Amino acid sequence: MSTSPHHDASIDLDRFSGAFFEECAEHLADMERLLVALDPACPDMEELNALFRDAHSIKGGAGIFGFADLTIVTHELESLLDKVRGSEISLTPAMIDLFLEARDAIAMQLAGHRDGSAVDQAVIEDVCQRLRSRIEGCPAAGARDQAPTPASGNQPQFRRLEIVFAPDTDIFQRGVRLENLFHELAQLGSLSVKAQLPDIPPFETLDPEVCHARWLFTLDTAAGEEEIWEIFEFVAEREQLTIRPLDEQPPLSPAAEENISSPGNIAPETAPPPLGRRAYDRDETAPGAFGRRGGEAEASIRVGVSKVDQLINQVGELVITQSMLAQMAGVLDPVLFENFHRGLLQLERNTRDLQQSVMSMRLVPISIVFSRFPRLVRELAAKLGKQAELKTIGETTELDKGLIEKIADPLTHLVRNCLDHGLESPEARLAAGKNPVGTITLRASQVGGRIVIDVMDDGAGLSREKILRKAAERGIPAGESMADEEVWQLIFAPGFSTAETVTDISGRGVGMDVVLRNVQALSGRVQISSEPGAGTRVTISLPLTLAILDGLSVAVGGEKFIIPLNAIIESLQPKPEEVKTVNGRTVIHVRGEYLPLLPLHELFNLETTVTRPEAGIVVLVDVEGEKAALLVDALLDEHQVVIKSLEANYRKVEGTAGATILGDGRVALILDVHALLLMRTGI
Repeated sequence: MSTSPHHDASIDLDRFSGAFFEECAEHLADMERLLVALDPACPDMEELNALFRDAHSIKGGAGIFGFADLTIVTHELESLLDKVRGSEISLTPAMIDLFLEARDAIAMQLAGHRDGSAVDQAVIEDVCQRLRSRIEGCPAAGARDQAPTPASGNQPQFRRLEIVFAPDTDIFQRGVRLENLFHELAQLGSLSVKAQLPDIPPFETLDPEVCHARWLFTLDTAAGEEEIWEIFEFVAEREQLTIRPLDEQPPLSPAAEENISSPGNIAPETAPPPLGRRAYDRDETAPGAFGRRGGEAEASIRVGVSKVDQLINQVGELVITQSMLAQMAGVLDPVLFENFHRGLLQLERNTRDLQQSVMSMRLVPISIVFSRFPRLVRELAAKLGKQAELKTIGETTELDKGLIEKIADPLTHLVRNCLDHGLESPEARLAAGKNPVGTITLRASQVGGRIVIDVMDDGAGLSREKILRKAAERGIPAGESMADEEVWQLIFAPGFSTAETVTDISGRGVGMDVVLRNVQALSGRVQISSEPGAGTRVTISLPLTLAILDGLSVAVGGEKFIIPLNAIIESLQPKPEEVKTVNGRTVIHVRGEYLPLLPLHELFNLETTVTRPEAGIVVLVDVEGEKAALLVDALLDEHQVVIKSLEANYRKVEGTAGATILGDGRVALILDVHALLLMRTGI
C-alpha cells in the first residue's frame, strides 16, 4: 500500500503550523513594542533593523507555509521599512501609525488562518495601498520589483551572482517548500535554477521525503549578499550557502541541470551526500522543525499549557501520596524501620524539589501583560488630547500563567481610568505647575507569597466631594464622616461613575466594579489611595500561584483547616487578663495592640469544646497591614498543599480560598484570611 508524499507533507505542515503561529505572535508583539518606543525625530537604527527582521520573519514563515495573503502586507511593510532604514525616506509620526495599522492587519490575517476569524479584505487592501503610496513617493521606490535594465546614472548596478545551496536532507520533513524560496529570489532580479544530482539511491530504497539535491542559482540582481541570505536564513546555516560573482570563479559542473523560467518548474530533487543530519535521523520535535534550523543547543522549547497543567496535577497527586506515606510511617518504630524512614525523608525532599521545578514552568514574567499598554496609552492619550508617558517597574516579576491571562482586563480598565479620569489636560497641568506630560506607572513586585501590582498616575487625584455627590445621587449609603479610604471604596459600587458625559471610553458605569469582581475571583484584593493634586494609586494583590501554597494545619472541632504561612505572624495561648471586650466584641491585647478575635468555630458553625481563648490557641495573622487573631483548638503540622477548587467541585464557601487533600485522604479547607476579616462583622 503506497502513501502519497504530498499528503504526508501536508500533515507535517499542519503539525508545525502551531509553532509558526506562536512565532508570528511574538514577532507582532515585538513590532508593536518597537513602534511605540520609536522616536520619529531620531529613529534608532537598531530598532529599525529589528522591525525589518520581524516583518521579514513573518513573511518568510508565511511563504514556507503557503499563506500567500500574509506575505502581501509584510512585503509592502518590509519594503517601506527598508527605505526608512536606508535613509531614502524620513520617518514621521503618521508613518508609525501606518506601521501599527499594518501590524494589526497582519494580526487579523494571522487570526484568520489560526482561528478561522473573519478577515476584512477592504482593510488589508487599504493598508497595502497606503504603504505602496509611501514607497512610490520616494525616489527609488519599486526598484526591487522592476526588471533589470542597463546601468545608467540613476540606476543601480546589476551583477551576475552564482549561489550554491546545499540543504539538509531533512528539509522537506521540516515543511520547507523550495518553490517559495525560488519565488523570493526571482523577485530580486532575473533567476535561473539548476539541480546537481550526484548520488541517487536505488528506487526501492528512495525516500521521497529526503532531499537528494544541491541547488545552483544564477541571479542577475542589484541586491546585496545580505538580502539574499535573508531569504535563506529560515532554512539554512551560513555554511550551506555560497554566494560569489560569476566573473570571479567558474560555476560548478552539475551532473544534471535544467534552466527554468518560473519558480513552479523545478528539477527533480536529488542530492549529494548529506551535509547536515542523516537521512534516517527524523526528529520531528527538533527546534525549528517547521522551517528554521535550530542550533545544537536551544535555550528553550515550546510546550503546550495543557501538558504543563497535566504535569502539575500529577505532581500534586504525588505530593498527596507522599504525605499519606509519611503519615502512615508515623506509627512505625524509627529504630526498627530506620532505612524506611530515611527513604521517606529523601522522597519528601525529592518531591518538594520536583514540585518547585514544575511550578516554575508555569511562572512567566508580567512583562507579557505590561507590554500591551504602551500602545494603549499612546493612542488613547492622542484621542483624549492629553500627553502621557508610561513607566514600568518590575517587569521581570513572575507569576502563574493562569493569573497573567486573567489580570490583563482589570489592568486595562485601570490604565484607561488613569488616562481618562486621573491625568489632566496639558493646559490644566501647566496651570497647576506640573509637567504637561503626565506619567502613568505600572509597578510589580513580589511580597512574600503574593504579587503586588500598583497602577499609579500623577494626576489630580480622586475628588472626595464628587464621589460623595455621585453616591448620594445613586442612593449609595455615604456620609461626610467617612474616612477617605472608605470614600475611595465607593467607586467599586456597581454602576458607579464620576464621568460627566458618556463616551466610548468611559461613563457607562462599567469599570471598577468589574475590576474588583475579577480580582476577587483570583483570590486577590484591591486597595486605593489618593492625594489631591498628586495622583492616585490602585494596588492589586494576588497569590503567586493558584496551584500550591505553604500552610499550617489547625484543628477546630472535628475539622482541619489550612492557614497560609505567609499570613501568620505568630501563635500563642493568651492569658485571661489579655482577653478584653470592646464595644461588645472580643479582642486580644498583644504587645500594646488590640487585635479582633475571630473564633473559627463560630464562623463555620462547628461544635467544639474549646470556646474560650485562654483554653485554645490564637494564631495572629496580618494581611497587608490589617491584623487579627484566629481562635483554633490546636496547631497540627506545616504542609505544602495542593490547592483544589472548592467552587468547581462543590460550592463557594465564604472565608475559604479552596481546599486540599491531606495525607489521610480527608479534605481540609484553605482559609482566605482577608475574607475572614470581612466576615467578622457578621459574627
